[in-house]
Amino acid sequence: VSEAGVLVNQENATSIGAVYAAVKLYADTVAALPWDTYIRIDGTRRPYRPRPRWMDFPIPNNPNFTSFDFKHRVVSSLLLDGNAFILVLRNRAGDVIETRVLDPQKVTIESGEAGEPLYHIKTLEGVTVLTTDDIVHITLFAQGGNENHRGLSPIEHHKVTLGLASATSLFSAKFYENNASVGGIVKVPGELTQDQAEALRNGFARRNSGVKNAFKVAVLTGGADFQQLGAKVSDLQLIETMHYSVESIARLYGVPLHLLQVPGGNTSYASVELIGIEWLRLGLGPLIARLEAAFQRLVPGAEQTFLKFTLDGLLRATTQERYNAYSTALNNGFLSVNEVRSLEDRSPVTGGDEYWKPLNIGTLGQEPQP
Repeated sequence: VSEAGVLVNQENATSIGAVYAAVKLYADTVAALPWDTYIRIDGTRRPYRPRPRWMDFPIPNNPNFTSFDFKHRVVSSLLLDGNAFILVLRNRAGDVIETRVLDPQKVTIESGEAGEPLYHIKTLEGVTVLTTDDIVHITLFAQGGNENHRGLSPIEHHKVTLGLASATSLFSAKFYENNASVGGIVKVPGELTQDQAEALRNGFARRNSGVKNAFKVAVLTGGADFQQLGAKVSDLQLIETMHYSVESIARLYGVPLHLLQVPGGNTSYASVELIGIEWLRLGLGPLIARLEAAFQRLVPGAEQTFLKFTLDGLLRATTQERYNAYSTALNNGFLSVNEVRSLEDRSPVTGGDEYWKPLNIGTLGQEPQP
């Protein structure tokens, strides 16, 4: 239980709207990105084939579990637990044939005799101990020495911030459940027994509180009087507190605020666009770099080959900006017409493989050629 009086853990943290939105934003974005394996030959990057099958079919026996689901669960586990554990199954030749994302709550880490991590996984049959040969472990934020193998959980480490957000949501729901009004006092002349007071309070609340009883006329007899407490809705500052909670969670996950709530004030489209680019560089970029580095060793011939996500779709400019860039590339001779057409998913044309050269540019000191 956090200091705000609300239980916050990895199971219910996504019930907080801003946490759900931030985690889903990262997970959906990364899962939708294409990825591929490459090999560098003479300084030129080329696709590596055959492409590892686990990248398209993480669990061969379950065709419904797609590559999108695999990447989505890896990122969700990272952002909620601070750790992602991937079980790697190989065939006799040592090739990866299956990858499974494990529940991080069922994995504990201990150090071996040489300081190597040993992963204890709870299963229905008991506890299985695996090494780094069978587990790919990705951490979101690590601290301490090398002996501290487990990453820091953002949910556990920020219980106060998340507890305040959850408590604010629950208080707001209860507030509006009671017809958006604070409590009051029923004054009755004379003395009442405890049972009579309970019956009066419950009966009055049952008939005059809640949304369905809004604006009903209350009738009090026997000289009873109702006095509402003097607090105003504006004094509770519910909206301001809810906005502050969203801002805190956006800062926690490094997400631009306009992606979690409607921007206000004097925010312009240009500033929002620049903030989005900054998120790609400083928020999404490091996360993708962690995934690429972790899955690197699952690619055959890892010394020359590598795995990489394609960010072109996220950084794709407008039509006019792309055409202006293509024009510069064509006029300066470092892209051909067919290379430009391939970037736009168009078929090649005859003679489109030639590179253009400006006729008014030559080598210094040489006579111009006719």
